[in-house]
Amino acid sequence: MTRYRLRVSLIGSEPEIWRTFDIEGSARLRMLHLALQSIMGWRESHLHAFTDADPNSRPQHPPRRWEALDIESEEGTLSEDEFTVDDVLRDGGSLWYEYDFGGGWVHRLDVMEQTPSDEHLTTVVLLDGARRGPFEDSGGVHGYAEKIAIAADPQHPEHESITDWIDTTVGPWAARAPGVFDLVGVQTELNLLFNPQNSGISPRDMSGIVKIEAHRRPGDVDEASPIADFASELPPPIRSELRQHLHYTGLLEPVGIDADTARRIVRPYAWLMNTIGAGGLALTSAGWMPPATVLAGMTELGWLDEWIGKGNREDLTPPMAVLRETAQRMGLVRVQKGRLLLSSAATKALDDPQRQLRLLAGGLYRKLSDAEKDAAVLLLLTIADGTAPEDRWRSIAFGLEMCGWQSSTGWRFTKEDIGHATFQTQRVLDRLGELSGRRRRGEEDPLVKLFARAALR
Repeated sequence: MTRYRLRVSLIGSEPEIWRTFDIEGSARLRMLHLALQSIMGWRESHLHAFTDADPNSRPQHPPRRWEALDIESEEGTLSEDEFTVDDVLRDGGSLWYEYDFGGGWVHRLDVMEQTPSDEHLTTVVLLDGARRGPFEDSGGVHGYAEKIAIAADPQHPEHESITDWIDTTVGPWAARAPGVFDLVGVQTELNLLFNPQNSGISPRDMSGIVKIEAHRRPGDVDEASPIADFASELPPPIRSELRQHLHYTGLLEPVGIDADTARRIVRPYAWLMNTIGAGGLALTSAGWMPPATVLAGMTELGWLDEWIGKGNREDLTPPMAVLRETAQRMGLVRVQKGRLLLSSAATKALDDPQRQLRLLAGGLYRKLSDAEKDAAVLLLLTIADGTAPEDRWRSIAFGLEMCGWQSSTGWRFTKEDIGHATFQTQRVLDRLGELSGRRRRGEEDPLVKLFARAALR
């Protein structure tokens, strides 16, 4: 059997967008299609076809044409499932691959070399290339080039609308810069696609980010991790973009948080748990924490300095009221017979900041709707990957739409919609760390970024 080294180039791209890769001659054209989708960064959202003549030319003889079986084809069209790379390219020459007949993305594949097959190599191996593939639905090579130029020119009258289009269409996980080409990331995707049993990924995992147990390190993502559960909901091409983003940003690496750092992260909730203690805390007849307790918390946590008021009544002091409300939602505390009591898990975690951190990370998703859970994962992801605060809502909106969620109006999500979807999660994050409460003043606490990474697991 023969292995082929192919060079694929997007016709009309300037500078040229190209790749070289090896593929087994026994691979069906359907497999070649999937490989091209991955290495060029397409999302498999349009029809495609292979031909043995340039579709933009006028050949003397009718060209052969291969398509998928699940579309209505013209008479004489061949099935890409019934022909292999060897069948089509055995004698060398070129093959054309057209994707999105409306956009007219035409790729030319040329045989560079033929070598004997090697059973130790995966079906497709990417060797080299340049520049990211175009944005989906960007209007062909000329439309893509125009959008790239406008996006790079803040003074252009259409800059804002084109940038908004890119945010909405491309999303937060695919590379934006035209010169980006992540060979390692793409090869990881090819391994998962063509050689899953040897990819190192758990066969029980749909997300493609959970390693088999033999390779899993302490702190690695597992099947129960919120980020793995969320990734499993995404359409495969978008899931692939998220996987590459997670690898590129290092967010799949284990998070090591020592006891001192954990203590600083959970400080407000640790104060509340320690104040309640194993014996519980008696509430006032109205069901509030005692004024002396509220004042002590505001003082000890440093919230009183910037609070207008006495800071000793829970019903008039939102920082303390929200601290208690969020602790109850997360299952840390409960009210019983006029007393505020710790849950069994919270009692066991007293004076153990790392255990308290795990409780908060897990409790963050408690009593959230499915949409709110997805929004929580997306919010944590934007914090962990360093997305600018003002841009986070767009990233969350994209992720929710990719999971199939819609706003109540049926229109695209607004900033206000995302604010509602992430409200409960944001309330917890605003309490964490050393800049919690009103002292935050828009400043991002680096401790919250660490917590976000931990909570994604």
